[in-house]
Amino acid sequence: MDNLREEPELLYVTCKNCGSPVPTGFRLTSAVYEIEVDQQHELTCPNCGTVARYTKTTFHILPTTAVG
Repeated sequence: MDNLREEPELLYVTCKNCGSPVPTGFRLTSAVYEIEVDQQHELTCPNCGTVARYTKTTFHILPTTAVG
């Protein structure tokens, strides 16, 4: 039997250097609400390699395009 439930959306930040989306490793679940607002997360941009710190206030989902 196939699992028809979709996984929660992956959260991203925008690279401070090149503007590319950087995956945070977090998904849009209730667990995200338990992360401290000012807690720093060091992430590396997969596009340019820049390492920077981000807080959950900058987390977002990627825009989607309608498929029809």
